[in-house]
Amino acid sequence: MSAKSSAKALLALLKLRRVQQEQAKVDLAAANAVLRNENRRAARVQRELGEAHLSDETMAAWTAAVARRSALVADLDATRALVSRAEADLGVKQAAWARARRAERSLERVVERHELAQEQAALAADQKALDDRTVAEFAARARRRAEVEGEAP
Repeated sequence: MSAKSSAKALLALLKLRRVQQEQAKVDLAAANAVLRNENRRAARVQRELGEAHLSDETMAAWTAAVARRSALVADLDATRALVSRAEADLGVKQAAWARARRAERSLERVVERHELAQEQAALAADQKALDDRTVAEFAARARRRAEVEGEAP
């Protein structure tokens, strides 16, 4: 595989990792929104539950109040379960985003090292060319000097 094609492959993989990391970030934001909504709902139900007082007015009113409290308790339990699930989902999304970010960052470092290696190889090739030219010029001067010294006596 040539240096150009390996660089293109690395850049394509880096682009994929960035897309995966962005998707994980979007999923994480959605999980955070769900958690916030469920927490708000749980707080509302908790407030309503606290406001539902039993009274001695009539048996019907008392029965209605008990039924309302019972429904609110059931709703609160359901909401707490949803909050718990949202928190677990948030943890999963955070872990996925962290993995995607680490994968992207790792690949970025590979691309950086690859580009640095290419730059160093290019500099080494330039240096070798300069060295070869210097040696050739030195040899040519030495030959000319030898020719001039050989003809002088």
